[in-house]
Amino acid sequence: MYKILAVLALVLFFSACSNSEAEAEIARLKQENVTLQSEIKTLQGTLDSIKAKSDSIYKSLSDMDMNPNP
Repeated sequence: MYKILAVLALVLFFSACSNSEAEAEIARLKQENVTLQSEIKTLQGTLDSIKAKSDSIYKSLSDMDMNPNP
């Protein structure tokens, strides 16, 4: 009987540890996700800015073109 109780206690102890470790890993991954989403927003802003500059340069070059488009 004592062995069964000891085994049950050990199973509960180890399952509690693994849940704690899993929760810590989930929290870490959630924080990493937030960080990555922030980086994506920053990069998207940079790309939008570069695209706007590129479009502006293209328009300026097109305006300098003396040949009309057919």
